[in-house]
Amino acid sequence: MAIKRKQGFANAENLKTRDVKARIIDEEDLADRLSELPDHVILHIMSSLPIKEAVRTCLLSTRWKDLFTSISNIELDGVLRNKALRNRFMKFSDGFLSSRKDISVDRFRLCCGPGIDYRKINEWILYALRHGVRELDLIFQSRSFEARHFTELEFAVFTCKTLLTLSLFNLPSLVLTIPTHCCLPKLKVLHLTFLKFSDDESIRRLLLSCNSLQELLVQSCELSNLNKLSVCHPTLKRLTINCGHIDPICELEINTPNLVCFDFGYFYCEETRLSLINLNSLSEARICIGFIAKMFSSYCNDTASAFDLMRALSCVQSFHLTGICLQIQATLQSPSLIPEFPNLTSLKMGACYAGWENMLVRCPCLETLAFELEDFGPVDWNTPKKDPSCLQHHIKEIKIFALKRKHVEFQLIGYLLKKAGVLESLTVEITYVTKREQRMMSYNAARSGLLQKNWLSCCPVLS
Repeated sequence: MAIKRKQGFANAENLKTRDVKARIIDEEDLADRLSELPDHVILHIMSSLPIKEAVRTCLLSTRWKDLFTSISNIELDGVLRNKALRNRFMKFSDGFLSSRKDISVDRFRLCCGPGIDYRKINEWILYALRHGVRELDLIFQSRSFEARHFTELEFAVFTCKTLLTLSLFNLPSLVLTIPTHCCLPKLKVLHLTFLKFSDDESIRRLLLSCNSLQELLVQSCELSNLNKLSVCHPTLKRLTINCGHIDPICELEINTPNLVCFDFGYFYCEETRLSLINLNSLSEARICIGFIAKMFSSYCNDTASAFDLMRALSCVQSFHLTGICLQIQATLQSPSLIPEFPNLTSLKMGACYAGWENMLVRCPCLETLAFELEDFGPVDWNTPKKDPSCLQHHIKEIKIFALKRKHVEFQLIGYLLKKAGVLESLTVEITYVTKREQRMMSYNAARSGLLQKNWLSCCPVLS
């Protein structure tokens, strides 16, 4: 018995030894296979790593030790609280850039916080520009970076003939002035976030210099220096303007004949002038307009501008309409003021809830309908006098987001389930459902044959 037990222990030890050896062989084989990869593949892998990690990776193999000098995607993150760490970051960045081979830079992303020497920042950005950078992403999280610090860079940045993408983020203390000889012939993507423009001419000059521009984002920028924000561009395909409050004296003009996607959000003011021209190529629009509470009483009955806005977007195929603009809500409750949307197949409505059935009447080809009730929902339920034809004959998918379990919302669901003649799927996003509410939804769903996929089973129930 003792001999058998010893043999069993010996066999177990042999198995462990074989497992360890096999693991070592596998690891060595993997290391060999990695080392056999060509340099361009290793460089591609390193380009997805932070710079410090890429440099450390190069130390794993003698063949890789100089590969980091050929990295073309450079990302420097200098948002550091500790002064010693900031000094080490500046020293590392200087050393890395000085040791790089004299080859082009594909992407250069620089994120700087307080305490980084602006002269170093200038040097690093100019290095990227001199090396033909194609994608430049500058993020400044410090108010210490002033306009006088950026003056040296303005000409170099806005006359770079290799740039395809330019992103400027968070220059709160800097008034952006575009040089007279601005020229960005290859630029396709321009993102401007948390900036302040000097005047109308600067933004106009910037857009005119981008002959190949396809995407423009103006996000949370201060427009107080502008009398008119004019976006007139023949090649622009995607446009996002989300600036919060727009000064009453500022006129907005959009003239983009090839625009495909339009995302527009701001706080509406009665004196704001909005002009949308040549949007015949538009296929997707997202509109979120709020209001300034102290002014709402003076314009809530003025629906002319809301009608003009809706009419300018009437060619879209996908439309997301949200916000709490009383003008738009008033328009939705007046069927004669709603233009027809002959191409619309997907509609998502947010707080502009009242009058939704009138909107559906003007969308004869609608196939997907979504309601977003996160912030606001219906107060009273009134059964539509006339069932929209698209609900009976075309709508195949209905989605309801952020249901708050109000009785009127269940009345809405019941109506939709009853009237949607060709409905294939109903999705309801809800956090909790009481047993009574679940029974009510199950009853309405069962009447329409929508319990086959057990769409309520994933909803937690409150006891």
